Amino acid sequence: MKETQTLQDYDGVRILLVEDNPDHAFVALTVARQVLGESIELVHAQNAEEAIELIAQFTEEDHPDLFLVDLRLPDNGGFSVLSSVKAHSACAGVPVMVITSSLYDRDIAECYELGASAVLCKPLSRGKFREELARVGLVRGVNKALYLTISH
Repeated sequence: MKETQTLQDYDGVRILLVEDNPDHAFVALTVARQVLGESIELVHAQNAEEAIELIAQFTEEDHPDLFLVDLRLPDNGGFSVLSSVKAHSACAGVPVMVITSSLYDRDIAECYELGASAVLCKPLSRGKFREELARVGLVRGVNKALYLTISH
C-alpha cells in the first residue's frame, strides 16, 4: 500500500506557469495535461511580480517540479522570473522551460546564460514539450525505452 502511494505521489508534476496571455496559458495547460495526464498541479502566475512573490515563498519541500515561463512578459519580466528561480536556493535545481515567440538569438542565448533548461517556441508543441521533459527527467520511462531500443 505505501509503495502505491509513493508511486502516485511521484507521478504528479507540480508546475508554476508564468504567462500573462490567457489564451497562451490555456494552450500551455492543455499541452501539459496531454503530455503528463490529469495528475498535474498547475499554479498560474499572471505576471512577473506575482511569480517572483511565489518563488520567494517556496521551500525545499513545496517547490514546483517545473517552471514554465513566458519570456515576453512586460518589462523584461521573463528574464526577471528566470533569475529569481535560479537565485532562490530552494528552486535553483528545478528545471525552467522558457516559452517564447522571440526568434532573436540574443534572447535565447540569454535564457540559457540565466539557467534555462530549454527554450520552447510558441505555440507549445506536445512533441517538443515531451522531449524536453524526458531530457530533464520529468517523464518516466522514456529514457529507459530509448535505452532498450538502442541496445537491441
